[in-house]
Amino acid sequence: MPTYVFHLHDGPAVPPQEESVEATDLDQARDLAEMRLLLSSQFTHIEVLLNGEEKLRLKRDGRGS
Repeated sequence: MPTYVFHLHDGPAVPPQEESVEATDLDQARDLAEMRLLLSSQFTHIEVLLNGEEKLRLKRDGRGS
C-alpha cells in the first residue's frame, strides 16, 4: 500500500503537523484525511501528499481542491 503524508495546518504562523498513513489509493486517503479533520477541531486544513507531490487539499468547511 502506498504511504501518504498528511500536512495538518492550524494556522498560517504555525508549521504543519505531519502524519503518515497507508491507503490503497487516493480515494481512501481522501476519506482518511476527511476523518482526520473531523477528529480534531484544532486543524483548519490538510494537504495530502504522495512521494512529495501534493495530491489534494481539504478545508474544514468541506471544500477541497
